[in-house]
Amino acid sequence: MFFRKVTSRSGGKEYTYLKLIENYREGNKVKQRVIANLGNLENLTPEKVEGLIDGLARICGVSRRPASIEAKKVLRYGEVLAIHRIWEMLDVGGAVEAAFSGERYDPDTALLLELMAINQIINPPNKQAISEWYRCLYFPEAQGKEFLDHHFYRALDSVAGVKERLEEELFQRLCAFTRVSREVAFCLLTTATVEPAPRSDLEHSPYGRYILQSPLEEQLVYLGILVSREGMPFGHRILHEVPDEGDFREIVHHLEAAHGTRQCIFVGDRRLVATPHLEVLMSHGYHYLVRRKVQSEWELRLCERELVENRAEFIEVDESLWYREVVEGGVRYLVCYSPAAAREKMIALAERLDEVEEELRKLQKAVAPENRSGRRTLPRGAAILKDKYCRRYFDWHYSEATGELTWRRKEDVITREKKTAGAFLLETNAPLLDGRELLLAYTRLGQLGESFEEIRSFETRPKEFYRERNLSASIFVCVLAAMLEKTLEGLLRRAGIPLTSRQALELLEEVKVAINRVDDVELKSVTSIEKTQEEILQAIGVPDPRAVVV
Repeated sequence: MFFRKVTSRSGGKEYTYLKLIENYREGNKVKQRVIANLGNLENLTPEKVEGLIDGLARICGVSRRPASIEAKKVLRYGEVLAIHRIWEMLDVGGAVEAAFSGERYDPDTALLLELMAINQIINPPNKQAISEWYRCLYFPEAQGKEFLDHHFYRALDSVAGVKERLEEELFQRLCAFTRVSREVAFCLLTTATVEPAPRSDLEHSPYGRYILQSPLEEQLVYLGILVSREGMPFGHRILHEVPDEGDFREIVHHLEAAHGTRQCIFVGDRRLVATPHLEVLMSHGYHYLVRRKVQSEWELRLCERELVENRAEFIEVDESLWYREVVEGGVRYLVCYSPAAAREKMIALAERLDEVEEELRKLQKAVAPENRSGRRTLPRGAAILKDKYCRRYFDWHYSEATGELTWRRKEDVITREKKTAGAFLLETNAPLLDGRELLLAYTRLGQLGESFEEIRSFETRPKEFYRERNLSASIFVCVLAAMLEKTLEGLLRRAGIPLTSRQALELLEEVKVAINRVDDVELKSVTSIEKTQEEILQAIGVPDPRAVVV
């Protein structure tokens, strides 16, 4: 016996009925007949259906035991799906295959490289080895594969050997996918710390670290990150601790030979590009864009003059960023100003000055004649008197004769601080770009530099003979991760979604895959997807993430 839906029309309307059908044999033929008509399907509510099933089971002596459900695991899915989609759009796998053309290599190299890039983007707070961490991802491409530590190390070794070709293959695919200007490029001069490698079993012993000579502290690296005019990273160079002219010459020649770049602008901060570095760039005629921290009297006077006397001539880049271009002593400067940053700084300064005064009042009370207990000197070890805000913004005096502590705010210093709050100074000799594009480039590259603050190590311990090779491969993973994020951000902007790639990935982090076992069947399900998450996925060509889970 079985159930059948039967549809009929009456009075221009359709009606669907549920009938219980039985097969029977008549001679050599199998026929069917209606055993029972269960009525209009619309009238069969879930409660009625459950009642019919329970009644049938009871009469027939069948036990309806509840299904055995075992919750197995919950895996990260949303952000992994988005990153993998960008990976496919840029054809990174094809670039890897082309870079290794004619050479023997592990066919899983592209997959291992993708897992390392995902790890760099997600940046998990724990220091778990990637061979363990990747198992928390729902990543069908890695199903059935067992990746151990040495697989990732060998992949890094392989990538280090073809880094130049791989960067070129990726650049070609970037140009095919989106607009990338070749005329002008930037080289962001920055520093990065490479996290200590995960410790091997031997290093966990009391003496192992010294036998292997593998330090646990982070390694500081000086980098030049190659970035397109549009802000897309596409390569890197490791610089000497004190770069010489040869470092810059090699970068310029590489860009010109590989991409036909007419002008490379070196971008940095005076905290990194100290005077010797800047002198090298300037004396050899290289183009540069450098931020000067407003500290010297000349810099303060310049910013104060422009912000007070020539504020009406500032050009608006957006509501939170303005600039005015000036030439002083034959040098091109951009006086930049952020009203939002100025307000934030002055609010923070006012709060800190109030805190300093409160601490001074406590100290004043402690040294008052009635509380001195015979002491006639001020305890100069008091922390507040060493505070930099106290020294910079307050004058104080202590009278040993009367035991009185007095102070006053340096109103002239505070007034000047208000005039220059939110201001910074850019210095450049780059002729092809106007002030607006230079300012936007500097802010974009500053944000990009944050991606390189910490570079993840995928090695259990440094290899003495291949340390620089593998370090370069680890930095390549970081550049690749930044490239994927920048591409995602461009697609979001094109779709009218006002989110950065980091904000979008944080939203997608909430989308998980739950794996459960019901009786003997394994079931995978995607957690609920909010409207914003769905819009993000649609913007990168993933209409329904649930359809991807099998």
